[in-house]
Amino acid sequence: MAEKPERRESLKGRLVRGLGATALSPIVSAVIQLGSVPLLLHAWGAAKYGDWLLLFAIPSYLTLSDLGLGDASGSDMSMRVAEGDREAALETFQSSWVLATAVSFSILLLVLGCVWSIPWQGWLKLSSISAREAAEVVSVLAAYVVLSQQNGIAESGYRADGHFASGAFWMTVLRLAEVVVATVVALVNGSLLAVASGYLVMRVVGTIGYTLLLGHLSPWIRYGVRHARRSTIRQLAGPAFGFMAFPLGYALSLQGFTIAVGAVLGPVAVVSFSTLRTMSRMSLQLSVVIKHALWPELSRAFGAGDLSLARRMHRYACQASLAISVSGGLFLWVFGPYIYRIWIRQQVGFDTTCCHILLLVVVANSLWDTSSVIPMSINGHCRLAVMYSCVTILSLGLAWALMPWFGIAGAAVAVLVSDGWMAGTVLRTSLTLVGDSPKRFVASLVHVPSFLRTLQAVSG
Repeated sequence: MAEKPERRESLKGRLVRGLGATALSPIVSAVIQLGSVPLLLHAWGAAKYGDWLLLFAIPSYLTLSDLGLGDASGSDMSMRVAEGDREAALETFQSSWVLATAVSFSILLLVLGCVWSIPWQGWLKLSSISAREAAEVVSVLAAYVVLSQQNGIAESGYRADGHFASGAFWMTVLRLAEVVVATVVALVNGSLLAVASGYLVMRVVGTIGYTLLLGHLSPWIRYGVRHARRSTIRQLAGPAFGFMAFPLGYALSLQGFTIAVGAVLGPVAVVSFSTLRTMSRMSLQLSVVIKHALWPELSRAFGAGDLSLARRMHRYACQASLAISVSGGLFLWVFGPYIYRIWIRQQVGFDTTCCHILLLVVVANSLWDTSSVIPMSINGHCRLAVMYSCVTILSLGLAWALMPWFGIAGAAVAVLVSDGWMAGTVLRTSLTLVGDSPKRFVASLVHVPSFLRTLQAVSG
């Protein structure tokens, strides 16, 4: 059945707004890094700033993970809303909120009970604050994490009711506001505890505003326990675990290989491999923007039973990601050595072979990571998430065996094997879910439409 004109227009508008709001996040991240880092280094010095990074490392990850429940709830709610079943969507929302609240506050109580007995200075080698001060900072940051995980549940409501762009935009604004306030506090006060408190206060204000805005945009989405169901909570637990397993795999890939290279080849090789990998992955941010902007629309398409729309969106998303990764790779293949020497100032030699292999890794990664949004949009990603973590662990063993013979290029080969395997596995799964054939899918990749033509084709 053909879509009504008003629905096509609505889809196009949501996609444009979603892409714009999602694209704002990496820009803000860059502004934060370029602006706050030198100011904090100036205010604190390298040692104290290093202490802050160590204490803030785990909370900064957990604020993004929301225990996986926000993503699981968002996909399920979007499908329910597309089916016209708001009552079931509200049941999912309240069930995920109950589970997230119970788990996060239990963790907070555990942290507050244990934080005072941990030898922070010995464990983290803190140089500018005492163990008691470190415990106070961690306690405040733990409360900050609990509030942040509440935002993840609220975001699922924005996503489900067609307001993904608004939710993503205001969360990005909140991130920026937190950093601005924290940086000002650091410059004026200088205390790590004061800065952590600044983050917490801004998150309290932001969470209240974020919740009130959701209630204004979607009055039918209400907090409470009346519609929560144990069966729904059990149903959400598996997908939530899967959404946490993907970041675990990413951490194993990024940090695991850094540790492996250092253990086998030494610290200089770590710098060379890490900087080359960072440079090669520059284009991946754009692929992530496409993935997250399409995610709620794919859930809606599956919920409405519109496989044709889901298939078209999948093709165009993969086309766009492939075009970005290939064009970015070709640029760095030619100009990468010059950019690297300017960036690193010739303190570390440029390994051409490793760089070229890592550029191929980016192409494979962009394909499977973008395609993974298909199973993620229907909470069918758990097997793939666990597989990614397992494959990454095996690839670390392969890197360990290859590096004595091929240096950091051996590590790059191991990463390529891992991402190549995932590309084949994820694409097969996604093509099955959208009812596409490998032959037609591959043929569709050779003509990458422009951005506006992509939107027009997806919308109609």
